[in-house]
Amino acid sequence: MKHLSVSKKIQLKRKASVGDVKKLLLESLEKTIELKSISEGDEDFSVQGTTGSPASMTRHAKLDLDIKIDIDKETARVLISGYSRVAFSLVLLYSLLFSIILLVGLLPGFIETDAENSGAIDALFFLILGIFVMIDVNKKLSDPKEDLESALESIDTTFG
Repeated sequence: MKHLSVSKKIQLKRKASVGDVKKLLLESLEKTIELKSISEGDEDFSVQGTTGSPASMTRHAKLDLDIKIDIDKETARVLISGYSRVAFSLVLLYSLLFSIILLVGLLPGFIETDAENSGAIDALFFLILGIFVMIDVNKKLSDPKEDLESALESIDTTFG
C-alpha cells in the first residue's frame, strides 16, 4: 500500500464552479484510471478505481482517493489524497510466474533446486527475480501519482 497526496492551487482567470472543476477532473482521470465508483457531493467526494489497461491481462493498482475542491473568488484548490494497493490480478500473475519458474527448475539442466546440489547461483537467481518484482510493484503503485498531477495540470490549463 502506498499513500498518494497531490494538491494544486489554481489562479482562476475565468469563472468556474465546483461542478465544472469536478467534471473536468473526472474526465481527466478517466483517461488513465478506470473509475469504479464516485461518491455523491461536489466539494468532498471519494473515487475508487483501478489502473492498467482493460485490454491487458492484469490490473496494476486499486485506488481509493478522497478529493476536496475549494473555490474562492479568484483561486481554486484541489486536494487529492488516498491509497494505492496492488491489484489481486497482479499478485496472482507474479505468483503464477514464480510457480512456473520453480516447476521449470525441476527439469534436468535448469536451475537446481534440490538441497544437495543447490548452490549460490540458485539463490542469486531468485534474489534477482525478487528484486525485479519489488521494483516493478513499487513503480506500478507510484504511477497513479503522476496521473493525478497531470489531471491537476489540465484543470490549471483550462481554468488558469
